[in-house]
Amino acid sequence: MSDYHLFGWRVQSALPLPDLLSWQGDARAPDIVIEIGPVPPVDPDLPSFSPAVQIGPTGVRVAIPAVAAYWVEAGRRVVIEPVLPDDAPDIRVFLLGTVLAILCFQRGLLPLHASAVDIGGRALLLSGVSGAGKSTLAAAFSARGYRLLSDDLCALEGREGQPLRVLPAFPRVKLWRDSASQLQVPVDGLERSRGELEKYHVPLAEALFQPKALPPAHIVLLRTERVPAEHPPRRLIGVEALRRYDLVHRWRLGAALGCQALIFKAMVRLIEAVPVIEVARSDDLADLPALVDSVLALVAVQPE
Repeated sequence: MSDYHLFGWRVQSALPLPDLLSWQGDARAPDIVIEIGPVPPVDPDLPSFSPAVQIGPTGVRVAIPAVAAYWVEAGRRVVIEPVLPDDAPDIRVFLLGTVLAILCFQRGLLPLHASAVDIGGRALLLSGVSGAGKSTLAAAFSARGYRLLSDDLCALEGREGQPLRVLPAFPRVKLWRDSASQLQVPVDGLERSRGELEKYHVPLAEALFQPKALPPAHIVLLRTERVPAEHPPRRLIGVEALRRYDLVHRWRLGAALGCQALIFKAMVRLIEAVPVIEVARSDDLADLPALVDSVLALVAVQPE
């Protein structure tokens, strides 16, 4: 078992997690324990949320064919039954995606489908549907020296009476080969996120990772348009922003877990606290520098 740091948690894991930083904190008991072993079978008497997910009274079962099955219990314990070898990156992709979102919900945090970058001591949240370019834009900010808090999945903490905070994850982004090439990031020798994909785990230098929790600053919702100039940035206000549940990672699953109130309250606090701006981008990666400049100009304008 090795100890790792994730969202401020001490994670003790039997599965190697090379993406995560080693635990350097106090000697407290682990917040989360990850074991390798048998996962409870599908219970035919329980409804399934989806073909891959079944929610039971004591935990959540996630089964990814040809990869692994996962059991997520009480926000404190994960059991993994691998199909692939233990060190296969595919196992970590789902552990640090859907399973991590479930852990957040179980622990009272809101998992955001966003990458987060430190802009002047506050977290700029880059969101959008899958494929919108969150990780690519975060990596473009990193290439200019801005520090990353998290890629693709952020944890938002909003305890009663306490300010909102975006928690730091680990120093890595996932990039498709063409994005990495545009950013002059060599991928030869890097681990693929899944064996059949041209998508790579790109580790970041320690100086490009922000290990401290930060308050959110702005939310930028990315969308791809053929002619972005015809779609100027637009601020979403009130109900229109609140309806953007795609900002929440696996929000339908969170609702099925009984976290509707958590999602609603956290979303209301978030959109009341920070501007939500929809930004159109082109699918031409050569436009990345201009997109970074555009976003920086937007977030430099203080909300009314």
